[in-house]
Amino acid sequence: MKRVKSVVLFYNSKRKEAVSFTRGVERSMKDRGVGVSRVCVNEPECRFETADAAITIGGDGTVLYAARHVIRRGMPVLGINAGGLGFLSVLEQSDFKKYLDEFLAGGFARVSRQLLSVEVRRGGKKVFGPYPALNDCVIRSAEARAFTLRAYFGRQFLSEYFGDGLIVSTPSGSTAYNLAALGPIVLPELEVFLLSPVCPHTLTHRPIVLSSREGITIETEERSDRACGISLSLDGQENFLLEPSDRIGIRRYPERFELLIPPGFSYFDVLRKKLRWGKR
Repeated sequence: MKRVKSVVLFYNSKRKEAVSFTRGVERSMKDRGVGVSRVCVNEPECRFETADAAITIGGDGTVLYAARHVIRRGMPVLGINAGGLGFLSVLEQSDFKKYLDEFLAGGFARVSRQLLSVEVRRGGKKVFGPYPALNDCVIRSAEARAFTLRAYFGRQFLSEYFGDGLIVSTPSGSTAYNLAALGPIVLPELEVFLLSPVCPHTLTHRPIVLSSREGITIETEERSDRACGISLSLDGQENFLLEPSDRIGIRRYPERFELLIPPGFSYFDVLRKKLRWGKR
């Protein structure tokens, strides 16, 4: 990576810790002659000029927000955790000063992550998307009742699912809702999709890992009141209300999202720390 001369700071204003830390990061950058602009993820509009890199300060939601806005600009993102688990954040706040000069000197590596591309067709017409999702596409009901979805992999019929919904996630999203639904953890560099049923009413329905070289199509029920009130959510941030006979098309997004990682970074270190592997 080339030397960093300008950055965009994405921060979550609802976290006081993130706000104060963002001010400190901005001062440190300006003291070193780096151009800085700030974006609050809680404001309705997101406007910024392209920079050498973006820095997110918050939880994974802040990284997901930034990903949607920088993907077409080719800007890599450094995630600093000021939230919860922070699987998408590679640095804790305490590590920032230690790595700052190395980051600005271009010493961080770029790793690319696959995204989903999601669209909805109704009566043959596109009514939603295609939009990117770094973590997942979730189809579920706003009400506490089960409903039916039909899933296809490429041209092959996969299965009919009756339950509380479906999650289609990327490897990056395998540690998000997918993990809570008992789906597998997948290494981020793999080119796969994960399809995980949410509380299936058939006990033999289990999560499945599929190649991302083929697309997934999911259909809602035809002319049924059960198909009403079903929503589609991308990364928990982009939402759309589905109707009977809608077809959700999920493909691999043409662009890649790039994360910046420090020297010696290990994904297994993240899993051991965040999930407390080996702790008693």
